Amino acid sequence: MTETLGSDGRPVRPSPGSGAALAQPPTGSFARVLARARAEGRAALVVDVKCRSPRDGELIARERVEGYVRELLGAGVEALAAVTEPQYFGGSPEIARRVRAVSGVPLMRKEFFTSVAQIDESHALGFDAVHLTLRTIGDLGLVREMQARAAELGLEPVIGVHTREEIQQAAELGAHVVGLNNRDIRALELDEGTVGHSEAVTGLLPPEVLVISESGLHSPDDVARAARAGADAVLIGTAVAKSPDPAAFVRTLAAAAWRR
Repeated sequence: MTETLGSDGRPVRPSPGSGAALAQPPTGSFARVLARARAEGRAALVVDVKCRSPRDGELIARERVEGYVRELLGAGVEALAAVTEPQYFGGSPEIARRVRAVSGVPLMRKEFFTSVAQIDESHALGFDAVHLTLRTIGDLGLVREMQARAAELGLEPVIGVHTREEIQQAAELGAHVVGLNNRDIRALELDEGTVGHSEAVTGLLPPEVLVISESGLHSPDDVARAARAGADAVLIGTAVAKSPDPAAFVRTLAAAAWRR
C-alpha cells in the first residue's frame, strides 16, 4: 500500500473530508450515517452502550439502559453500538434487545465473534452492523465467511483493525467500513492508546473506505483531532457514560466533530 506523507511525516489520507468517492454507494443504514457525515465535512458520533469497562468498572446500571439510550437519542446521536460480551463488558443479547426496542437509529454489535452463527444471531437481535475484529478472530478465512453472511442478511460488516498489518488485511478483505481501534483490544482497554494512533495511521486507508476512530477518546479535543485526521465517525462510550450529563456532553462532542 503506497503512503502519502504530510509535512509531519505522517501518512495523509487523500481528501478525507471533501466527499471523496466511495468504492460503491453504501447500502446499509449504518454506513449511510458515516457517508452522510463525510459529505457534510464532519465525523458522525456513534455512542458505545456498554454496562461495564475492565478499566472503570460499572458504567451503566442494567436497569438504566433504556433511559440512558433515550438521553442519547434526545441529544441527536445518529448511531449506536451495543456490546454483548458478558465477562468483561457486562453485555448480553437481552441488553441488545432492550437497546433496539427503544432506538430507531442504526445499531452495531460489538462482540468477540467466533462463528458465522453469531452473524445470524446479530440479525435476529435487530442489529444493522457487526464489528469483526481481526485481532480477536484471528482467521481471515473465517472473517470472509462472516462478511459474506452479513452481506446476505443486509448487515454492514465493520472490519476492526489496530496495526498497520491489519489495515493491509482489511484492504485485502475489500472492507467498506473500518473500525480503527486506538487501543489493542487484547489489552481489554487497559493500555494507554489515544487518538494519536488514529492521527498516525488513518492516512494509510484508501479514501474510499469509511473509517471509525474507536476507543481512547475522552474529550471534544480528541473528537476534533480524529475528525481532522480523516475519521468519518468516532466511537465513544466510557467518557459519555461517566459524564454527569451525558446528553450535554454528546452535544459538545458533536459540535467538535466538524473538520476545520
